[in-house]
Amino acid sequence: MNCKKIDMMLTATFCADCFYSATYPYIYKQILAGISSDAVAVQQIVNCISTILFSCLWNRFSEKLFPSYAVLCVLECLAGLCTSLYVTFHPANILAYYILDTALFCLITRNIICGGVRLRAIRYPTEHQREHFDNSNNAVSATATIIGSLIAIKLNLNFVHMIWLATFGNMIDNFFYINIFLKSRKD
Repeated sequence: MNCKKIDMMLTATFCADCFYSATYPYIYKQILAGISSDAVAVQQIVNCISTILFSCLWNRFSEKLFPSYAVLCVLECLAGLCTSLYVTFHPANILAYYILDTALFCLITRNIICGGVRLRAIRYPTEHQREHFDNSNNAVSATATIIGSLIAIKLNLNFVHMIWLATFGNMIDNFFYINIFLKSRKD
């Protein structure tokens, strides 16, 4: 990794993964304590159907869908804020949060992931560049996960605060990706 020029995608990975791994153990524990195994199974099925559907759509209509990438990032931020507000005012309704979070992921985040594949292909067009990015991204992600997990061991926040921290981390990630997208459109 070239330290002279900081890669915004790697910075986004580092920031998002720090927030995610610092909050995820608490959020996941709370969710699993408040829902049934059937709900988890249904969520997995819905997520997989969403992955199949949107991956096929992006493979077919990537040229038409990609210009809306920044809008999807903004929508995810807004939907995340709404979901966090819901949890703030209804902290005991974990199942409703889980359903909202699943819908957000299946409809918006999944599209951002598919668009991100195209964005990386544009940003790293050669096999060597993509290989270098992917390996660097894996190392950065693992490092951030270790740091976030160490933070998680020390944090002692409630579920609502953890949701807000995770939302903030996701918004930072989207901020980076919107800037990367806009820069790629100028180039």
